[in-house]
Amino acid sequence: MKWFYVISLAVVAFLVALPMLYLRRPDPSRHAGKVVRFDVYSSPVKSFDPATCGDTTSTHFQSNCYEGLYTYHYLKRPLEVVPQLAAAMPEVSADLLTYRVRLKPGVLFHRNRCFGTDEAGRLKTRAVTADDFVLAFRRVADYHVNTGLAWAFVTRVAGLKAYREKTRKVPPGDFSRYDLPIEGVRAVDELTVEFKLAEPYPQFGYVLAMHVYAPVAREAVDYWLATEDDGRGGRRPIPVDERTAEFRQPEQVVGTGPYVLREWVRKGRLVYERNEDYREDRYPSEGAPGDREAGLLDDAGTRAPMIDVLQYDFVAETQSAWMLFLTRQRDASGISKEVFDTVISPQKQLEDRWSRRGIRLVKYWPPSVYWIVFNMEDPVVGASKSLRQALCLVFDVESYLKVLYNGRGRRAVNILPSTFKGWAEAGGGPYFRHDVQAARKKIADAKSELAAKGLLAGGEIPQLVLDMSPAGGDSARRGEFFQQQFAKIGVRLKFNLNDWSTQQEKVNNKQVQMYTMGWHADYPDAENFLQLYYGPNIDKQTNNANYADAEYDRLYEQARVMPDSPERTALYAKMVNIISEDCPVLMLTEPQSYVLIYDWVRNQKPHPIGTGYTKYVRIDTELRRRRGGREN
Repeated sequence: MKWFYVISLAVVAFLVALPMLYLRRPDPSRHAGKVVRFDVYSSPVKSFDPATCGDTTSTHFQSNCYEGLYTYHYLKRPLEVVPQLAAAMPEVSADLLTYRVRLKPGVLFHRNRCFGTDEAGRLKTRAVTADDFVLAFRRVADYHVNTGLAWAFVTRVAGLKAYREKTRKVPPGDFSRYDLPIEGVRAVDELTVEFKLAEPYPQFGYVLAMHVYAPVAREAVDYWLATEDDGRGGRRPIPVDERTAEFRQPEQVVGTGPYVLREWVRKGRLVYERNEDYREDRYPSEGAPGDREAGLLDDAGTRAPMIDVLQYDFVAETQSAWMLFLTRQRDASGISKEVFDTVISPQKQLEDRWSRRGIRLVKYWPPSVYWIVFNMEDPVVGASKSLRQALCLVFDVESYLKVLYNGRGRRAVNILPSTFKGWAEAGGGPYFRHDVQAARKKIADAKSELAAKGLLAGGEIPQLVLDMSPAGGDSARRGEFFQQQFAKIGVRLKFNLNDWSTQQEKVNNKQVQMYTMGWHADYPDAENFLQLYYGPNIDKQTNNANYADAEYDRLYEQARVMPDSPERTALYAKMVNIISEDCPVLMLTEPQSYVLIYDWVRNQKPHPIGTGYTKYVRIDTELRRRRGGREN
């Protein structure tokens, strides 16, 4: 469910970085004697409302506070879904249409003003009930909440579409709509929630492992969204036509997670503190082969969370972020393009001099794919398959990786990550390779196609326009690289640089001809990628290529109700091959992540899909002190 627009590394002079080498310290009295983890982030957090989460950055930070019914085992590979707020795995009916989930008793929300205060003035809390999950699904289906991608995954729950239409007719500030029943989501009793599906949905168990469907307390809606401070220590109603339907302030974050959000300044500091009411949760005692040897089971059975405070500072410039890591003011770091060759050997291993400083390298392949999307409703790129094929053939992805990303990745040869079923069965697309001669033949065909439709400009392909995000950083260098590639077959390209929100708005409104984008898997099933090209999903704004093909849609509708099987994988491969032939996207890369971590950070294991695992990380504060690391 996570969109991420292609973001490159910014180039900043060292002198610009110097003033940022020392970040504002936390309040020493507030954090005295506590274990604090320090880190930075470079992409703004878009939302702290779980229902509106749709990007990787927001997902990462929200998951410290919000939890779903299920999650993934932190250490096991292959991936295994395990209960989180649920007491056990769901009870599924024989027809696969009813899921009944029993909740863990005694799970508490974060203490918050919406629950009131006790006689001593301490904030109250209460236990989570099934009704809180029903409200979560009501909000995801609410027409007035910008749920976007979260809504796309639950449209097969019975009654949700009808409920959404009802909310459309209610003013945005009228929360009485949250009292309306939903056919397919109900509280059987205080600790049992039941879901009824309109058709079998084999991936529904994965969907329930997303935190975007975390429980929502009605008290939070009524207190934070329907009332405001009256200036005299009380609350007064907000006029219905002035209310917002989304949680947008840090004090409005009311989750069940291991951390409570204490501070959130947009493009500024994020501070979390340990949730003192967090239920008993122990570090895993089982893992994957090699985990015990790597020390990842040393803390087996230890209660989580192990860190008291998480502090993240917004640092957009990669050189500044790198200097903070070198001066031991942050515990982990990526590697900027400019310093990569001084840190990583030609064999793609960490140079010895860095290992001697107590730094280790973690490399992994996230299930992500980058691409350039063609708007199939555009009169030029959508009208000529030969043009799209030519642009795919002429693009030198290997040089792109080498020049701009230090070779961190590999060419994407179809729309699936290479670890997913269906990728190998489909094979590489015929046009997702570098062949300039073949591209020239295709561009000649494209001119004939466009000339027949009166779309040539003076006998040449009209100038194409590519939208990119972010507006700063290394985006201009990427744009220039794209221009050079297309120029090899006589195609002129203009590129626009946008901030993330502007680009998203333009894409959703179909105001782009081509744009850069990527997708990170929400769950380990190819259907998560295939649904991006399903015709009816155009209206849901998940099929932003605006691609529609009757045969593709027929295969998708057949496969989406099938359980995992060789027959379903074969259908997946057929759909992948249709996309590989039609080329609604120009495939770029599968990225590889390189992360540097100081040895005082323990239990850090990248998870390909799940989030919310910071609670299992431990900081050896004594070792950090001895090595000159940052202290409170």
